[in-house]
Amino acid sequence: MLHVLWAPVNLMIGRARETGFSPLGIGCVRWLSLALLLSALLLSPDFRRFSGYKSMPKRDWAKSLLIGFLFFGPAHLLYYSSMGLTSEVEGTVLLTTSPLWTAIMSFFLLKDEAMSPRRWSAILLSFVGAYIVAVGFKIPDMLGHTKGNLMFGSGVIIECFMGIIAARISRRTSGVSVLVGQMWGGAAAFWLAAAVLGSSLPLTVPAFSFGTFYPMLYLILISGIVTFTIWYRIVETSPLTLLVVAIAVQPPIAALLSWAVDHKIPSQNTVFGAVVILAALVLGFLGEKAHLEPSLDPPGPAG
Repeated sequence: MLHVLWAPVNLMIGRARETGFSPLGIGCVRWLSLALLLSALLLSPDFRRFSGYKSMPKRDWAKSLLIGFLFFGPAHLLYYSSMGLTSEVEGTVLLTTSPLWTAIMSFFLLKDEAMSPRRWSAILLSFVGAYIVAVGFKIPDMLGHTKGNLMFGSGVIIECFMGIIAARISRRTSGVSVLVGQMWGGAAAFWLAAAVLGSSLPLTVPAFSFGTFYPMLYLILISGIVTFTIWYRIVETSPLTLLVVAIAVQPPIAALLSWAVDHKIPSQNTVFGAVVILAALVLGFLGEKAHLEPSLDPPGPAG
């Protein structure tokens, strides 16, 4: 259900750009709004109980801010910028490689998540599928459509790395505590980029109306407060490498929405690559444990 709510996210980013938001405009408005709204919600005892909130040591709070600034913000800037070059469906298909990138990084950074030979094979197969979606059956270039796919794919890898560090902190504190720090860090990254890169990456926000702001309402409320809060609550006790497998439900939903709203039909490369990625996910994760085993080692420092 969580990924069903998340599935329209790239469609709404594209809609926001069509209504006049620049990539920096989307990021500045979305992440500052999310940081303010989540901070306000955490003042409520009921919301703190629902989200499992625990106060963090200053060191972990600083790390959450830092990973938001260094990774969360830049990854989403790549997502928003690539939407002018790639399609919503292709971006969503590339997102389904997250379990495999996460598995690679988890093997090195998370002591309680192990890697089997079958999962390593799935990683290679998933990379092949992602390459077919992003580039096709050719040598990659950095022009137009391919550039957009490579930008989006780079954002996926950056966010997977950030997710590993966030998971380590969440498992010794609470997910929502890390999330609010990341949101403030991501907002700071966007506003700093607007100040420093304003000449090459303008900050543009359209005049307020329901038609221009309904995509942003979705990005803030649904694909923001609701989905991120639940995700970070679940990640405290579930293997990250398995949790992200459910992302595989997003491409067919995104394709259906894109066809219904914009009458866009996925390309042959997108369909073929999606089949390869789904096969990799089944190979690597079917039958794996859905909960973390208690670790005998104390959690190490995050990042």
